[in-house]
Amino acid sequence: MTAAVVALVCGTAAPAAAAEPNPITIENARAGDTGWSGDGGGDIQVYASQTSVEPGEPIDVHVSTANAYRVEVYRLGWYGGAGGRLVVQTPSKQGAVRAVPPQPALTGPPLRAAWPTMDIVSTDSSWVSGYYEIRAVVTSGRDAGAAGTTFVIVRESVHSPASQILVQVPVNTWQAYNQWGGKSLYPFDGPQAYRVSFDRPFGKYTQSPFFAEIQLVRFLEREGYDVSYQADVDTDTRPDSLLAHRLVMTAGHDEYWSRAMRDGFDAALAAGTNLAFMGSNTGYWQIRYEDDHRTIVEYRDPALDPEADPLAKTVLFRDLGRPECMLEGVEHRWLPAHQEGEHDFTVAAPETDPWLTGTGLHPGDQIGGVVGDEWDGLNPVSGLCVHPGLTVLFQHAENSPLGDAQAVRFTAPSGARVFASGAQRFTWGLDTWGARYWGHAGGPNPGLQQFTRNMLDDLTRPAPPAIVRVSRWRESVRVRVGRPIDPRVVDRLVFRQHDGDAPVLVCSGLHRCLVPRATEPGVYRFAAEYVDVWGRTSAPAYGRPWSAAHR
Repeated sequence: MTAAVVALVCGTAAPAAAAEPNPITIENARAGDTGWSGDGGGDIQVYASQTSVEPGEPIDVHVSTANAYRVEVYRLGWYGGAGGRLVVQTPSKQGAVRAVPPQPALTGPPLRAAWPTMDIVSTDSSWVSGYYEIRAVVTSGRDAGAAGTTFVIVRESVHSPASQILVQVPVNTWQAYNQWGGKSLYPFDGPQAYRVSFDRPFGKYTQSPFFAEIQLVRFLEREGYDVSYQADVDTDTRPDSLLAHRLVMTAGHDEYWSRAMRDGFDAALAAGTNLAFMGSNTGYWQIRYEDDHRTIVEYRDPALDPEADPLAKTVLFRDLGRPECMLEGVEHRWLPAHQEGEHDFTVAAPETDPWLTGTGLHPGDQIGGVVGDEWDGLNPVSGLCVHPGLTVLFQHAENSPLGDAQAVRFTAPSGARVFASGAQRFTWGLDTWGARYWGHAGGPNPGLQQFTRNMLDDLTRPAPPAIVRVSRWRESVRVRVGRPIDPRVVDRLVFRQHDGDAPVLVCSGLHRCLVPRATEPGVYRFAAEYVDVWGRTSAPAYGRPWSAAHR
């Protein structure tokens, strides 16, 4: 019996980090540098033809500048605090100025830059899944050093073992707010567009990954979790990819989902996949894709949307009978105009909640500045969003039509656990980036960091067995543990404990468990645990007490 198994049966948590190095810990042990975080500006713009690639696939880079420039590619992570590592740097070359196309009709095709490919970045099998920043850096003239940036997500190779944790990156939301060329899904500087393209640089109002995503990336990689990343576009094309991981997390402002994405998350939860929604306003609008996933379609008004299938209309999921709170426990509570500013969370979980262990946090304590200007909360009137046993962990009481913000946890019928932060800036409490980049006054909160470690320790475990039945079988005791519905569970362990003594492993494997009857008098307890493909054990599930005198 391993030390981790003994610790679990005895009710203490084993360390979250794997014993063997994973690709993230190996990658972050490499030397990093800070060149990725330099200021932008200047006469240079850049975009890529891909939102994500698998290692070995090329990245087509499009640049507009009158100056000479070079391309630098950085992988973003921890790297001892440097935050990035230079992966590729091309020789300097002369650029050319590219035009901004005229705006198309409102109901016509989206505005695309349609610039020629200037550089091709070749990836290979050594590229570890993650956020990759592509910087086009001016190398001549008075703007030398200025840079235009874009981002490409490198997915986990389908030929590699699946990571324990998957982070979904909200590239749809980046582009929904992107006002480059005067078109976004919002009436910022003109009429709202119904279609926006990925084939353009990032401009005004773009939802930057530096707002509420990079803090999560830095925290996960600093702590050494076994994590990989994929764009929400990838979830649409392969919704079953969620089933390969123990925990799926959403990062930042993940507002725009397709029907296939929502179906994929619902299926993953039903199959025992744990979920963590680390921002707010998640899975709010339903979108469609066109042009081989290079265009987002969003009408918002079903009367304007020409789609005949009512379930495929580009409207709120809650208007389709699928409110966010069915999946997340909470839903977006913003009603009137945004209420800007930083808002505090108050600890609402009971003192004994295991996710508060070692945090130093107590009911009523406040965590500053992590709620933000958009938040999610409970819907007290929706009968579709009742989750028995739901626990409110943190709360921001607004006492207005906006509604309160709540961070919650609940267990689905599959046994999977769901965490929803309800706060757009929750990750600002995990890392220094919020303070440095956005002027966040609170900075990282040690209690919230430990809370997140505790949360991840739980959510990287499989659900415990639903049933443990103990009965006599001839001269043996038969312990029946139902076969798991979760295909990632590869083993089950059965322990016997006598009158409070240390538990003893008596069975392993997914076959039946017959234990010779004990002759020593007293009361025995039998516990069962599931073990998944990553070697993580569930919490124990106990059968009824068993006496050696049972006949």
